[in-house]
Amino acid sequence: MPPAAKNKLHPVEQNYWFVLGREPLLSAAEIIAVAEPADFELLPPLLKFRADCDPLDLISRLGGTIKIGKELAANISEQKMIEAILDELRTIGGKINFGISLYGAAEPAERQVMNWGKQIKELLKKGGRSVRYVFSAKGGSAFGGKNEAILSSVTVSKNGLDKRGREFLISLKNKTFSVAKTLVVQPFEEWGKRDFGRPGRDDQSGMLPPKLALIVLNLAKVNKDAIVLDPFCGSGTILTEALVNGYKNIIGSDISEKAVADTKKNLNWINKNTDIQFNVFQSAISDLPKKIPCQSIDAIVTEPYLGKPLRGRETKLELERQITELKKLYLTSFQIFHELLKPGGKVVCVIPRFKVRNEWLAMNCLEEIKKIGFTPLALLPGRDYLLYHRPGQYVGREIWRFENTDLN
Repeated sequence: MPPAAKNKLHPVEQNYWFVLGREPLLSAAEIIAVAEPADFELLPPLLKFRADCDPLDLISRLGGTIKIGKELAANISEQKMIEAILDELRTIGGKINFGISLYGAAEPAERQVMNWGKQIKELLKKGGRSVRYVFSAKGGSAFGGKNEAILSSVTVSKNGLDKRGREFLISLKNKTFSVAKTLVVQPFEEWGKRDFGRPGRDDQSGMLPPKLALIVLNLAKVNKDAIVLDPFCGSGTILTEALVNGYKNIIGSDISEKAVADTKKNLNWINKNTDIQFNVFQSAISDLPKKIPCQSIDAIVTEPYLGKPLRGRETKLELERQITELKKLYLTSFQIFHELLKPGGKVVCVIPRFKVRNEWLAMNCLEEIKKIGFTPLALLPGRDYLLYHRPGQYVGREIWRFENTDLN
């Protein structure tokens, strides 16, 4: 069952802050797809909006969010910000544990954060309180270990700063400060189990990270009763996240016998405490219309074949040839998607691009996909797709969302 079933915070309309993950725009697009705020402020790595929600439930349903906080004060001076933190800490009975994370500083701000912590600690001790200030260990940041002004979700959780203690999120904009307190952090231990603990793994072929799998699933914006298909299921990461998050009609296929076996292992491993049915079978993409009724699928969420593994020594010509071959597969796949989807059905699909030295080589198949009968749906205002790419990798993932709009 989803981890949100354990506990709940009472929903109430608040100004909430979301600390976004390593790909902040993609994380923001996911939150907007799930929470559907009427208005929002995006200041990477923060997304802010007013809502009536259960933060504990919400963070369990998001793949790209590190923390969720509640705003205490906005657009105030540095002194007023310190006073707001002191007021909040004085509500705690017994020993006070607290930490501070600063977002939006133009340059490394570890010293500033440390000075605030020491100042607040001394003021509380003068009032007779027992206080412990928690600061980031070197390399302990959630953003690659480079920003010691930011506490990782692990540090926050292990020190209880999301429970009896407090972590304060500080946002700096136009020389004014806003402050929030952390309510919940990502369930990092559960993510680790679903990533490294699953029985069916294929490190040679590569696997979609579970957090990214949940993000692309959420971008489809379909309800839990929808029929969801992954026709390139690999080891079943997207289907596994669908099962964890309560989707009830899951179909997966792959041309690889091993991939199908791994997917079934992983789904059965997750499904041992539920009775949700799933259908996974071996099939080439071109054979799917023989096995799945036409216009029966609500959403297709998938990462097709991204091409052979790259070592970074490939020439531009070699990559262009690979793109030409992959483009045939992708356009054939979208033709099949068009047959299988219901009117208005959604596709969330990864399309690869390849890096050669400092240049990106894209597949550039949008116009052909539109001619098949699909309309791209923006993931953020003015952005039809978002790029997911890790430093040092030679393949980037373009994340696209389409609607099946032309039924011929």
